[in-house]
Parts: sequence; structure tokens; C-alpha cells
Amino acid sequence: MKALLESLRSLGVKKLGAMAAVALVSLGLLGFLMVRGGGEGPMALLYADLDLREAGQVVDQLDRARIPRQVEAGGTRILVSPDQVARARMLLAKEGLPSGGSIGYEIFDRSDNLTASGFQQGINQTRALEGELSRTIRMLQGIKAARVHLVLPKREPFARDRQDAQASVVLTMAGAARLDREGTQAVLNVVAAAVPGLRPQNIAIVDSRGNLLARAGQPTEAAGAGQASDELKRATEQRLSHAVEEMLERTLGPGRVRAEAAVDLDFDQVRETQERYDPDGQVVRSQQSTTGNSRTTEAAASVSVQNNLPNADAGANPAGTQEHKQEETTNYEISKTVRTLVREQPQLRRISLAVMVDGAAVRGPDGTLTYAERTPDELARIATLVRGAIGFNEARGDRVDVVNMRFVAEANGPDAAAVPGGWMNLEKADILRLGQTGILAVVALLVLLFVLRPMVLRLTMAPQPALAGALAGQGGPGSSSDGAAALGAPDGDEMMQLANVEGTMRVASIRRVSELVDSHPDESLAMLRNWIAPEDS
Repeated sequence: MKALLESLRSLGVKKLGAMAAVALVSLGLLGFLMVRGGGEGPMALLYADLDLREAGQVVDQLDRARIPRQVEAGGTRILVSPDQVARARMLLAKEGLPSGGSIGYEIFDRSDNLTASGFQQGINQTRALEGELSRTIRMLQGIKAARVHLVLPKREPFARDRQDAQASVVLTMAGAARLDREGTQAVLNVVAAAVPGLRPQNIAIVDSRGNLLARAGQPTEAAGAGQASDELKRATEQRLSHAVEEMLERTLGPGRVRAEAAVDLDFDQVRETQERYDPDGQVVRSQQSTTGNSRTTEAAASVSVQNNLPNADAGANPAGTQEHKQEETTNYEISKTVRTLVREQPQLRRISLAVMVDGAAVRGPDGTLTYAERTPDELARIATLVRGAIGFNEARGDRVDVVNMRFVAEANGPDAAAVPGGWMNLEKADILRLGQTGILAVVALLVLLFVLRPMVLRLTMAPQPALAGALAGQGGPGSSSDGAAALGAPDGDEMMQLANVEGTMRVASIRRVSELVDSHPDESLAMLRNWIAPEDS
């Protein structure tokens, strides 16, 4: 311990200050490396596509719970540590987050309800209904977000007429999803059943692409009744496309198929009456028979010479007429078919369907994902399924085309994980983080080897009394002036004796050893330690 204190005193204030600064910098660098390497691990998705206001509330709750988080995609995606996902979701669910950017009946949980006016209470009730309906509509498949606007007129006192309630709904679909006629009817029924006095014909529904799904002021009956020709045509095309996509996504995966249908409808109204008679289907309706006999003995009145002679008819047979008559009448009923055909619904003339499918992601031996096109056999099987799904009729002129094309993966979309990443399937951020950690590790290792290790060795080095005494007594480097003169002999071939050394040594060899020790003190110290304690080296 005394040797260590003496060594520190011999260094001086400047050297001690430099050593302390180097030690502080090294410790700070090591601490930063530890925090950098252990604080940021792989993060898991907590919630995505959040409203900015809700994202701020979620981040606030996570900070209060001291849960590490990351915010990406402009504040719409929040990531936490994988082992904290379940805990964070339970904590946020307790606070009613995320609510989808809408306020429901929790608006009445505030403490200012007692001081609110009737007008404020009415506005809060409308906002609560709109928020609850938005949350319910978002639960339907394919709908990403929904906004509901309600108009609930208040009946004035002594007024005879009362205005009907009205509503408008704006839907934001998820990706390329589309809402068919059945889905639109479902949204209409949900909204109409939840609002008192609201009829389905007073609801307008529009999607985010500007497509009018339900027009206010028109009766909503069965599909096809009361629709314009273009609306019915579009509804039929959407129904066919949705059916094909839903069937193929079971095998190909969500978002890996797109179908577009074009139908040709005949909107002519036909009224046709047919009347047919069956000659083999005779039935006797009535039958009448009449029989008659008549006989006369009066001769025919003829004038001749013989008739004028006396006794001209003596001995002659009396002349006369006899008649027999028979009549029979039969009435038949012949079967008759009268058919009246009225066709008011449009008839399907032809179907043209185009199906575009994405390729497959094949994992190679090194674990990377590569894009592979569908084989002709797979495309043929897909085409067969599509023909069966749409009721393909070759005589009608239907056409089905199935083409394999590569889809463009959306950022942070469902296909982003299937796209081959960088080196070893690592993203760019992961590669940068590994590079930073590696550089810091190399710097820390260099500091340990070339700064801290020599410093510690120098501080812990103690002078060897045997060597010092020998050099002092025989003219070593630490000797008096006489020793220095002995070592400084011009010839250098003198022989001298050292304590505890058998024989003599040349002065030039001792001088050379002294110079090596002065120029390489660390290596000399290590060699001496190895000689003294070889088992610790």
C-alpha cells in the first residue's frame, strides 16, 4: 500500500488529473455502451393506425406506467417491449383506450354534469350516440374508421308536424376492401335501430373514395328494387368481385388477390302471353241423341190419261212414303294453357372477370425470402375455382382472366413482413443499431487495453529491492555517481560482480539492459512479474 501511495505521489498533480479524466471518460463510455446495448431491444407493435389525439393519450399512460415505448409512422404506430405488450394493453383497456378517436357514453362521467345546461346535455347526448355508433360500425369486417353525423330535431311546443331524424355515415375502408350491398344494408339497419325516430330511408352512406352507397330519401327494400340501372350494375359487380376475393384470400393470403368484374345486364321489361291447346287432351262435356220415324200412304198427285179413266186405280197397290231420322250431338272440352310472363328484373347477358394474384414468398436455405411467380398449374386451378364461383357460362360469352403480377408492398402494411429485408432479414434500423453497438464495443476494448491496463500496471508496480540494491551497489541505473562512472566506462568490456549472481557480467550488457528497461518499462515490469510469480502470469 505504501508503494502504491509513493508511486501516486511521484506522478505529480498533472499526471494524476489526466489519469482521473481518462478514467472518468472510460467509465462514462462503458456506461453509455451498457445503456445503449441493453435499453433498446426488439420492440413489438402495441397499436397501429391511431388517431393523433389518442396516440398522445396512449403515450401519456405508458409514460406514467414507466413502460418503454417507441413512436413511429408520424405518431400513428406505438411499439413497446414484447414482454410488456399484454400489460400495456390491459392498462390502456382500463382507461378506455384506444377508443378509435370517438367519445361515447363516457362523456357523462365528467364532474361538470351538474352545472351543464339543457342545451349542453343535448349536445353531449348526440355526441355520445355518434361515438357509440362509430365504434359499433368499426367492428364490421373491412371497415377501418367511421364517422356518424346525427340530426335529431327537437319538436317545438304546439307544433303539428315533427321533422324526421336524419343521419349521414362516412366510412373509411381498410386497404382495397369494398362494402357490398349486404354490408351497406347492415350499416343502415344498425344506425336506424339505435336512433329513435330514424328511418333507413333517411340515412346516407358514403365511403372514403366518394362512392355513394346509400342515398337518403329513397326507400331501402330488397336488392335491385328501386335502384337505378348503374347502381344495380355496380352492386352486382361488387358482389362478384367480393365473392372471388374472399374465396381466394383463404389460400393466397389477405391482400394478395384483386378481382374486378364487369357485367352486361339487360334492363328491358318483357310482358309475354302464351295460349296453347292440347288436341290429345279431349274431354266429353255433353252428349245429345235424337231419333224420328215418319210414314205416309197418300199417293203422289200426278196427272195422266190413265188417272182420268174410270176405275183406273182398281187392283193397284196404294202408294206412300216412309222416313227414319236419327241425330246425335257430342260437345268436347279441349285443354288449353294460357301463360303470361312478366320480366321486370334485369337479365344477365355476360360476365367478364379479371383476377390479379400475387406471387409466393419462398424462404431460401439462408433464411431469406424471395419472390416466386405462380406456376401455370396454380393459375389454372385458380381459374377453375373462379369460374365455379361466378357461374361461368361459355355459351353466354363469359370470360375469366387470371394473371400473376407482383404486388407493391405498402409501408407498414400486411405485406411488409413478407418482403425480404437487409442482411440476415434485419431491417435498416437494426443494422444501424448493431453497427453503433459494435463501434462502441471496439472503442471500449481499445480503452481497456491501451489506457486502463497500462495505467493500472504502472500504479501497481513496486520497485524490487533486490534489483535496486544490486544496481545501487554495482553501478546500476539507480546507483550513485561512482556506479554511473563504472557503467559509463568507454571500453564497456569490464567485468563486474553483482549480488546474488554467480560469476561476472560485462558492463556493456548491464548498460544495454538498463536502456531497454528505460525505453520499455511496461514490458520489463511484466517480465519481472513473470519471473517472480510464473503461476500468476
